[in-house]
Amino acid sequence: MAIDHAQADLCGCVRPTACVDRNGGLYLVTIRRVGTDRDGRIRTGEMSDRLDVAPSSVTEMFERLAAAGFLQYEKRTGVILPDRGREIALELEARQCAVRTFFERHTGFDMPLEMGYNIGYILPDEAIHRLCELVDEIPNTCAATPPGGVE
Repeated sequence: MAIDHAQADLCGCVRPTACVDRNGGLYLVTIRRVGTDRDGRIRTGEMSDRLDVAPSSVTEMFERLAAAGFLQYEKRTGVILPDRGREIALELEARQCAVRTFFERHTGFDMPLEMGYNIGYILPDEAIHRLCELVDEIPNTCAATPPGGVE
């Protein structure tokens, strides 16, 4: 898909799903959430534990996301999110929150974070906008997504 940079958001993409694949976005969301609790730096081992993946896979993803400018990575000290990575993570979290809030309010189903993330990632923008309209009929808590990583 061609990106129209005239309409690009702060991350340089029309939408975050054009910036990163689903797995890369999951890393950015987790880094943002965990990093909010402290100095913002996350180490490979911690990400490995939180996402239940091999440390070598984490290192590979960190290097890939750093090469794209979505995070700053230093071996042995971990990663932090620059503004570009934070913008993508926040947008992906908002998509996740709209999905989870809709299901909670309209079906009573307390959707796990990762499931909400996966659905929010694949839904077209039009569907996300409609979900946001539906959940914003009642005060919405999506602007204050809780820290703690993806379950």
